[in-house]
Amino acid sequence: MSTLHKQEASTYTDVWAVSSYSDHSPGEQFASLFIDMAPIDTSRVRGVTILDAGCGSGKGAVALQKLGFSVKMVDITAAGLVPAAKDIPFFEASLWDDLSTKIGYNFGGKVDYVYCCDVMEHIPPQFTMLVARRLLDVARRGVFFSISLVPDNFGIWIGKPLHQSVYPFTVWRDNLDAIGKVIECRDLLDTGLYYVEPR
Repeated sequence: MSTLHKQEASTYTDVWAVSSYSDHSPGEQFASLFIDMAPIDTSRVRGVTILDAGCGSGKGAVALQKLGFSVKMVDITAAGLVPAAKDIPFFEASLWDDLSTKIGYNFGGKVDYVYCCDVMEHIPPQFTMLVARRLLDVARRGVFFSISLVPDNFGIWIGKPLHQSVYPFTVWRDNLDAIGKVIECRDLLDTGLYYVEPR
């Protein structure tokens, strides 16, 4: 386990101890927009596999499971998982690692979709596009990103900012399109939504 992994895991273990940090869940909020942007046949979601990458509280994974998807979660720590998410398969990893070996044999080392909400802005700048590449590598169909475009409000509780990579909507769009194919994107002013397919 790398020093950076340990540092980041410690940071998020600390911030998940702040009770109000889990009140807002973009993963839960954007589940329906993911279905809208990803072109998914809502009558055929049973058996469709999704990796919730940077799952945080797991509320997004719970929402996706309720819609009928087969979900697996990954994050740098399980410290934030709400009780409703604890029965969903989870593995701990840094998102810049090779995730294919950790997804598991029953998933074939890949998933149909990766769902990544409120994560990329938390990644150290030198790793953002490596993370995006890793997620595209394990997605058969595509990756849905929701990315905050503004500084965070919770870093003050632990003495350092949580949003390490804050860039304009167009910068994320162009960088994601350089390593994948941006099929659709939406600028919500404080958040960018992107559906990206592997090239």
